[in-house]
Amino acid sequence: MALLEAIGIAKSFGGIHALSELSLRVEAGEAVGLVGPNGAGKTTLFNCLNGVERPDTGTVIFAGHRIDGLPIHRRARLGIGRTFQRLELFSGLTVRDHLLVAERVRRGGGRMRVWRDLLDMGGPTAQEQAGVDRTLDLLGLVPVAETVVDALTLGQGRLVELGRALAGEPLLLMLDEPSSGLDTSEASELAGVLNKVRHDSGTAILLVEHDMDMVHQVVSRLYVLDLGHLIAEGDIDKVLADPKVRSAYLGQEV
Repeated sequence: MALLEAIGIAKSFGGIHALSELSLRVEAGEAVGLVGPNGAGKTTLFNCLNGVERPDTGTVIFAGHRIDGLPIHRRARLGIGRTFQRLELFSGLTVRDHLLVAERVRRGGGRMRVWRDLLDMGGPTAQEQAGVDRTLDLLGLVPVAETVVDALTLGQGRLVELGRALAGEPLLLMLDEPSSGLDTSEASELAGVLNKVRHDSGTAILLVEHDMDMVHQVVSRLYVLDLGHLIAEGDIDKVLADPKVRSAYLGQEV
């Protein structure tokens, strides 16, 4: 059984078909790419998979559970982590603070923990600190752990966002254009980090990305969308060699 399987996903907005009977799968520990031009339906599919949107029709199965009717937080608890194209960090907080917040949310603690936090009595536990230290080390953020995020480079900020997603110890990490705004060197470094994360933790990756160099560095299998329709899928080298894909979606003459 695949870790994630979407079957016949359809979604419309005001009569516009954003997704039309689309299906995909991701195996445990696998890195899969999802590419296509703007408006192809990539982010809409992500939203249907992690619960931001509910599909009009279709089924989403994750780790043996049908989840297309579950809210976001319950999908997250099953093991789905996600980053967004637009970087959202909390101004004034350090890198460590961001990851501690994510650890606190993951570990929970019930109503008493909430009241302790509101009364400023909820200092981080040894378990939470240890979890943060592991994430800082994994992402190479130890040197900037006590740095306020406002002073970080965009590439470092992307790693902090990735760290927040990893704090939930996801089985699947969904990344929506993580290289957006990064230069070639930063994107390549991020690709290396993603490969390390997958190798060290066994986390599967579903990657939406326009930077095809980065896609090629990270994924082994690819889906190509156009106007909500799946037009190609399979081994990345085979898909990228398809003249239709190269001409229409990679901007190369054939």
